[in-house]
Amino acid sequence: MPYLDVPGARLRYDVSGDGRLLVFVHGAGANATVFFQQVAHFNRSYRVLCLDMRGFRGSHCDPERFHPRQFSDDLARVLDAEARGPAAVVCQSMGAWSGLPLAVREPERFAALVLSSSPTPAYGPHHTVLQQVSDRFGNVAAGKKVAPQDLGFTDKFVQERPDVLTLYQMLARMNQKLDLSKISDPELRLLPEHFVGYRVPTLVVGGLQNRLIGGETHLAAARCIPGAQDYTFTNSGHSSYFEEPDHFNRVVEQFISVHGHFSQTGEGGKPC
Repeated sequence: MPYLDVPGARLRYDVSGDGRLLVFVHGAGANATVFFQQVAHFNRSYRVLCLDMRGFRGSHCDPERFHPRQFSDDLARVLDAEARGPAAVVCQSMGAWSGLPLAVREPERFAALVLSSSPTPAYGPHHTVLQQVSDRFGNVAAGKKVAPQDLGFTDKFVQERPDVLTLYQMLARMNQKLDLSKISDPELRLLPEHFVGYRVPTLVVGGLQNRLIGGETHLAAARCIPGAQDYTFTNSGHSSYFEEPDHFNRVVEQFISVHGHFSQTGEGGKPC
């Protein structure tokens, strides 16, 4: 597994496959390994990179120096090391604090950007949900019992796939304990003036049955990003990539293909 030393942390990431670069960045309750269902699909025709964000699984950092402001710089350093041109980047939940600020700041790095189940740093009234997210993950970190449904999984998934849910929970326990409440710091907000001239093709997706951030928060976030498209997964919650991977993979592949990030087979896609 490649490692990359950056200020205050050593980043670990996984790369497999050949072709144009497709990057996945996880959320607060996971790490790079949760994208195994995306890797198995996309590495047949893309070069797939899955990043452990600092403080998660293999990317160790000093918890006292941890702050989400570092996320976008971390992603930039990984792209410096691995990208040979514009990359397509998929960011789940908290991962949007990696991808969107960098896309605003350095759009030339991106062929397309997909933001999944996230309020995103694009600031608006929908950001009130961040307090609920912080409280629930704080309870998890404190060892309190939190129902999987309150972390965004659907009743159907919890009942029918306890094995895969257990895998997710085991992966989450590999992460360092960090203060994630700083994700709502005002300095991280992207305001309308930050988006002047924004030109990265962006898709904001989310699950309608999301009890962690709400089933329409992704729609509110999309309205704050100029030119962004949106897509709703009606049968899943916060982790659509995990609950209905075939559907999620198809939507991602169609979007990035439409915007010129074709697989190595050269086959394009149709709009979502």
